Amino acid sequence: MNCGGGMRAFEALGETIASISEDGKIWRYPVTASGIAGVLLAISGFNTDMRPVDYSPNLNLGIAALLVLIALLIRLTVIYYPTKAFYYHKKDIPFEELALIKESITGGILALLVGIVYGIVILIVGGLMLFPAILAYYALSGTTRYVIAGLLGLPPAIFLMGIITMMIPAYIWTKDFGEGLGIIGTALDNAKEVFVFGAMMGAVIVGIGAAAGGLVFMTSLVARGFTGALLAGLIDGLITGLSNVISGVAGAAMYRKLRVWVEKERPVEVNPDWLASL
Repeated sequence: MNCGGGMRAFEALGETIASISEDGKIWRYPVTASGIAGVLLAISGFNTDMRPVDYSPNLNLGIAALLVLIALLIRLTVIYYPTKAFYYHKKDIPFEELALIKESITGGILALLVGIVYGIVILIVGGLMLFPAILAYYALSGTTRYVIAGLLGLPPAIFLMGIITMMIPAYIWTKDFGEGLGIIGTALDNAKEVFVFGAMMGAVIVGIGAAAGGLVFMTSLVARGFTGALLAGLIDGLITGLSNVISGVAGAAMYRKLRVWVEKERPVEVNPDWLASL
């Protein structure tokens, strides 16, 4: 098992920040589209995060459902777009944003279907990893159950976060369903790296989520009702879009670094016929 101290995790996050800074095409559409989706979800009334602005929509159920469907379709494209844009960026392949948006519609739908299968696998693997924590929770009582269950459950949960963040980006990067599943084995062989990566991504996602919640609350202090929902939905959507970009690009970057490392560690196979000719 490789114990590289987590250096590749830091390298992956650094590469993510550098790539996003260098190429606006990676983040412009996903962040903007997610902001629009956030607005649609907010005014439809289906986004419960809008409660602080005290908004009660007076919309026909069919119209509200249509707004939600459009928002979900937009968010599907955001699943695919950042990783593919990062792929083109790293491969120095020129691309047009509009063309990639169109590609991201079918790509996002396929990524969702693949993600459902990956999710089932992660439930099984995660259940096995978290079994000691689950057992401790039900076997103990009082405050002790929470402390022991937390101590047993937090490390595998962080490790699983690292795996989950890489699975769909690995599939999008290679267009190979098996690559996403193969991440599990690669992660087990590079446990420390993946643990550090999972901790970093968890901190980033939680931090961004907290920022979104705080800004939505601040919005509720200055605007209520429909206007408040518009502003809060836009803010929530923009920050969610940024989180998706960082997660997708970082997952792909970490996958690339682990794959390169595995290739380096793989023993060189010598052709016996070549040896015989010496």
